[in-house]
Amino acid sequence: MSSLSLMVIDPSITHPEIESFNKIVEGCPFPCTYHLPVLSDIDSISRSLPNSCGIIILGSAASVHDQSDWQSVLGEVLEKAMNIDMPVLGICFGHQFLAYQLGGKVDYLWNKEQKKGTREVLIKANGIFNSNKTFNLIYSHQEGVVECPNDFDISASSKMVNIEGINHRSKAVWGFQTHIEASWSFAQRQGIVLDEYEKSDKDGKILMQSFFDKI
Repeated sequence: MSSLSLMVIDPSITHPEIESFNKIVEGCPFPCTYHLPVLSDIDSISRSLPNSCGIIILGSAASVHDQSDWQSVLGEVLEKAMNIDMPVLGICFGHQFLAYQLGGKVDYLWNKEQKKGTREVLIKANGIFNSNKTFNLIYSHQEGVVECPNDFDISASSKMVNIEGINHRSKAVWGFQTHIEASWSFAQRQGIVLDEYEKSDKDGKILMQSFFDKI
């Protein structure tokens, strides 16, 4: 595995999340590569797949219903990764993209309004985490997964969102609606104060490390 890299895909359409990528790099035991398919090279994710040991798909202001060219390419990469049992983690948009691409449903959760802040999320025992535990995590989204795809279970929920997380029943594929990778700069843009961020940062790192451990 030492010659392979974790591929971090940032599907940002406005603000590249370099700080969040750097945070992932700091905690990851593998080399990482950064890909910006919308604002830079759409094909870099396809080229890098053979040299990757896992994939993280970050958040985006895009909707999975846009059906953009870059989303088609991302869907092809996801399909190939799953066919070779490569571990995949989707976060926020990435979580929604996984569900939508694999046959689930994504829709607006509250009148097309962007809501953001922190919330308590119950992570259920699943392939990435071994026991039920409540985490305080950052969120910022309008849409969400409203129906799991086939072969997936709900792995996390909250009072605000029923499907906070999904996990494949036999493959190393997980999604989280909340931003377990959030950097301090991202948190500041969501209006989150330092004390709230530090609690979320601690919990997010636990979940991220659990994913690293599965690679």
